[in-house]
Parts: sequence; C-alpha cells; structure tokens
Amino acid sequence: MLLFVYGILRDPELLAAVLDRPLRADQVLAAVAPGYRATYAPNRLTPALVRAPGGAAEGLVLLGLSAFEHDLIDALADSASRRMVVPVMIGEELHEALAHLPAGPTVPGDPWSLTHWQAVHKAAALPGEIARAAEMRQRLIAIRPH
Repeated sequence: MLLFVYGILRDPELLAAVLDRPLRADQVLAAVAPGYRATYAPNRLTPALVRAPGGAAEGLVLLGLSAFEHDLIDALADSASRRMVVPVMIGEELHEALAHLPAGPTVPGDPWSLTHWQAVHKAAALPGEIARAAEMRQRLIAIRPH
C-alpha cells in the first residue's frame, strides 16, 4: 500500500537518514490529501494530520518501501497516532494511502509548514531524529524474525 507522509519525513535528508538509503525520484511522488490539513499539535514540532473540509494537506507518497521500512516508520511515529487510510491525489488521480493520524481528538492548531521547520528547527532536530531512527532500526532488527 502507498504511504503518505506530510511532516518532517518530507525532508529528503531526513527521509534518507531514517531509511538508511535514498529513495529514487520515481519512488517519491508529490501528493495532497484532500479534506485534511497538517497543523501544529500541542507541544510538538511535528504536525498532526486533521480533517479539514475544503483543505488539502501537501505531502509525498512513498513507493517501494520494504515491510521493515514500513515497520520502522510506524515505530518512529508519535505514540498518540495510528495508521489509517486516507484519500490522496497524485496529479489528477485519486488513490488511497496509509498515513499516521492522531489516535484521539485533536484541536487543530496553526498550519504546519515544512519550509518553516527546515529554516527554523531542522538544524537542531536533525541529529536527534537521525539517532532516534538508528536506535529504532537496531531495536527492530533485534526483534524481527529472520
């Protein structure tokens, strides 16, 4: 199934570090989730994807991920989120994709911007996010059946 990312995993440097490999250009497709928007969540620098009639959350659809990479992204997602199917538009085509949404009610905050995150928070956040992904990767390798 397709995976829709709308937050910090849209940053190519962070995505490559999390996956421990770059994705090819044909595996990363610009997409929008109609009826949703990415907003700041309380006490977080990463966004929440919330229903917003008339909205359209910008994001990427990732193709060619392994089952392990899906598990890794799930493990790195906020513990207060769950993976759900959302509609996404890739160009003019409507698809269904998995995305991480808040597990409970969320009060939408201000619109979240990748450009703002990259300009203001990326430099400080990147080393910690990379270390957290590497640690989680090792944990998953240790517990996954071979």
